[in-house]
Amino acid sequence: MTEETTEDDALDLAADTLSGDLRDAMLTHVRSMETPWSKMSEHAQSDKIYAISNACERIVRRAVAIVASNGHSPMFGKIAKFTVKDEIKAELVAPSSVGNIEMIAENIGQPAIIIFASPEAFIGQKSEAKADKDQPDLPGTDDEGASDVELPDADPASAPAAA
Repeated sequence: MTEETTEDDALDLAADTLSGDLRDAMLTHVRSMETPWSKMSEHAQSDKIYAISNACERIVRRAVAIVASNGHSPMFGKIAKFTVKDEIKAELVAPSSVGNIEMIAENIGQPAIIIFASPEAFIGQKSEAKADKDQPDLPGTDDEGASDVELPDADPASAPAAA
């Protein structure tokens, strides 16, 4: 089973089970780990962080769609332009997919509710997730490897002459 297939299966979200669906998506990633986190290389940890971060973003996008649509089929798009006279006429731009084409064709002339909901408003983090370093820092160095030991100021002119 590939990670993409696993993510698609794990992202079968529903409004009434959203919290559990989110938990299951993350557990899918944790369960797929053959090596414990502390035994993984820094590169492998970075790959797992990337996969989980992408899954979280996809989950947030789908969750926002579920909550905003309240059970109706959502279609993401943007208002490209509009005119105002006696009424507002807007031009909607959306991805050209069979589902979107069918949804529009089936609903021409029907009432619609437009909700401006941007998933980006919910995609953030308290701090960046980081992989554990493969090699620990040397004593007396900071995270970049520079010395954090304070050395006394010395004047080279006061050094004793070499014998």
